[in-house]
Amino acid sequence: MNDMSEVSAIIAENLWQRFRLLAMVIDRTDCFVGMTPAGAAVENLASEQTPSRWLAVLANNHDEVKAIAGDLVLRAFRMALEPTNFAILLKLREQPALSLPDLMQATQLNRLSLSERVNDLIQVGLAGKDVQTGQVLGTQAAEAIVGFVQHTQENLFNLVLQNLRKF
Repeated sequence: MNDMSEVSAIIAENLWQRFRLLAMVIDRTDCFVGMTPAGAAVENLASEQTPSRWLAVLANNHDEVKAIAGDLVLRAFRMALEPTNFAILLKLREQPALSLPDLMQATQLNRLSLSERVNDLIQVGLAGKDVQTGQVLGTQAAEAIVGFVQHTQENLFNLVLQNLRKF
């Protein structure tokens, strides 16, 4: 995963999936309060049909879509780059599926703190949870971000060593 556009595409695809889930939740909430017919956005996003009213309006508002995309990307990076969360993502890169007790041991976090952090990572699309096993799973977006950071760290390490010799 050396190509920047490949890394960006992987992250964007995972964040699109996060947007899609959020749109379905908003649609269901709107249906609950009577703002749209039940399941309109859910069916439309699943089958590529005409979007519900709010999605149709959104599709024509490029400034709002750009703001949403920017917010999703920045939230994901902000969450990933927080040092404790990054340590969780590193563990998930080493082992793509880990139980909470294994992650607790690896991070030295208590169950409540770890659960909150995992939920935050899930909310921004950087982790998932297997509902049957309860294991925490890394996503391709998390893999791409961690790989990018590690690659950048390695480049900086090499530059520092190379240029320290010139002092």
